[in-house]
Amino acid sequence: MSDMYPQSLPCRFEGFPARIRVVCGRAFSEARGTPYSFGSRVSLAQTPKSGQVFGELAVGRELPVTEIIYSDTSLDDIFDLKVAHYGCGRFYLADSEAACFTLAVIKGIRVEAAGIRRSFETVDIWDTLIPAGTNLSTPPTPVDAVWLQDADDRNRVRVTWFAGSIPPGGRIVSGRLQLGGVVSLQA
Repeated sequence: MSDMYPQSLPCRFEGFPARIRVVCGRAFSEARGTPYSFGSRVSLAQTPKSGQVFGELAVGRELPVTEIIYSDTSLDDIFDLKVAHYGCGRFYLADSEAACFTLAVIKGIRVEAAGIRRSFETVDIWDTLIPAGTNLSTPPTPVDAVWLQDADDRNRVRVTWFAGSIPPGGRIVSGRLQLGGVVSLQA
């Protein structure tokens, strides 16, 4: 899948604290060169590059890199333990018969230490009401609201955005869809 804007959208990071405390897992006991072991409690602080956008959000170009980064030294390049949060959303067609686009929201954590570099990701899948024939190579108009529609009997919903007034029977969603760019929602 492409990480080109606007087919993919960067996550917006909000509410991350300046400092966190982590507990090291089993991999630290197996890794050589790290001062930490299984069960070590380590305080981490955000680094200077944390939350900074590296690149430009431009149509047809790769998403800029943005991460929330913590390290035990508060530095980006000198550390014994570093943890970075990253994410994006990707629109795609689930198969050749799909009537509408699907949105995958990827959220991940990368752990770095001497002898350790691991990433852990979660993916949330949203069915949209964006027709498969829609051109997603240009950003949509600014967003005013979200309209939810029951999709099936498994208690899932379909979601789409639009500019203007909500259609009859539509519902306003409060809260935020944590994606940046012109399709981030704030109700």
